[in-house]
Amino acid sequence: MSITEPILRQLLTDGESNTVEFKVNAPRSGELAERMCGMANSRTGGIILFGIADATRDIVGVSKPNETIDTILRATRLVKPVVAPSSEPEVTIIDERPLIVVQIPPNNGTLYQASGVFWIRKGTHTIPMSSEEVAAHLHTSGALRWETALCPQASLADLDDGRLAHYLTFRAERSRQHLQHTSQEELLLGLGCAARDPETGTVRPTNVGVLMFGREPHWRLPQCEIVFMRYADDLGIKKFADRQILTGTALELIDTAAELLARSIQVGGEIVGFKRVDMPEYPTEALREVVVNAVTHRDYSLIGEAIRIFMYTDRIEVHSPGLLPPGVSLADLRALQAPSRPRNPILAQFLRDIPGYMERVGAGIRLMVNEMRLLGLPDPEFIEQHEFVVIFRNGRASTVQTGLPLNARQLLGLRIIQEHGSLTSREYVEATGVSERTALRELRDMVERGVIVVRGRTRSARYFLP
Repeated sequence: MSITEPILRQLLTDGESNTVEFKVNAPRSGELAERMCGMANSRTGGIILFGIADATRDIVGVSKPNETIDTILRATRLVKPVVAPSSEPEVTIIDERPLIVVQIPPNNGTLYQASGVFWIRKGTHTIPMSSEEVAAHLHTSGALRWETALCPQASLADLDDGRLAHYLTFRAERSRQHLQHTSQEELLLGLGCAARDPETGTVRPTNVGVLMFGREPHWRLPQCEIVFMRYADDLGIKKFADRQILTGTALELIDTAAELLARSIQVGGEIVGFKRVDMPEYPTEALREVVVNAVTHRDYSLIGEAIRIFMYTDRIEVHSPGLLPPGVSLADLRALQAPSRPRNPILAQFLRDIPGYMERVGAGIRLMVNEMRLLGLPDPEFIEQHEFVVIFRNGRASTVQTGLPLNARQLLGLRIIQEHGSLTSREYVEATGVSERTALRELRDMVERGVIVVRGRTRSARYFLP
């Protein structure tokens, strides 16, 4: 984006965050390379402003603009692979003082390093990525494939021959005739459902093989489940009215979750002519589609994280582990122009082969939007904050009197408290990317409105449900 003076002043007002950093002058090129690397490895990229006092946010100007630009260009070459700013660094005059702006573009799937370390920006700090974060980045970019990895502890006995045979009935006639002369092992290897163990040479199931055809997939892949929770209010403060954990193959997860949602929504009606026409609270086709998308596109490499469906009196939220794949943005989704880039292409192909699951390739988001509009409901909301969330609203007014609505960051904080029991301001900063000052202000706002309670003081305080 073009950094105009109003945008610069707004950045100064908001302060440093996970996407914005202030510098009076450029540090040594090696240190600057680490800062740029941290932003380059983030989903959002970032902006570094030179000529700003980071403690006071005062505009002091850059003392030697040309030398600063040279340092910036040297730093870009110290990042491996070389990081390319969104535009060449240039001098901008604000209040008669020269500032230099560097924009680091959002990560496109590349993993960057500087000084031999993979860096990431969290909050207002740049820190080394953990091995888990490096692995997660590689899985997100597709450099590592969860689907074709050998399933831990699994053997071919964990696969159900009946489920495999049922799937094969949907293959084209020519394909079925060819498969008649193929051994079971060769068939599984060809489908990507098995691979040879490099240590023993035996054929063993892959993760996608267990997810599609496993007898009890959740025993080998405990993250492959869906947690459903229905609350009696808008914020999940009251005790839940229903809680279920759904397990099974990919097909069973989709069918069970879709049926559960269909049973849980209210269905009204109106008389048209001499007939009663059902008016469901939400379009069941849209709900099924969002479940299909979650099961197909979630990041299964995130061990211990399940798909979660939260049903409130005014909305349904579907939380899918993992973020959007590189090259797909929230803006694309909202504009109904997102390219079809499945995170799990083998699983997606299986579901395309079976009628009733992925027949609308590339048109699932459009279907959700159209189905909601047909019932006169708001378009689905798409949010990306450490996971991908789709929200369907039924148009009801809030039943909880909390003043102004909670913003997306506060809702995320509330969700963390619900799932983990409590939250600190530092954890809020890491989850939302805001500054410490903004985090404390938004948490204090929730306390004053009675949504959460606080125990302790200042930065050591923890926040809980009332």
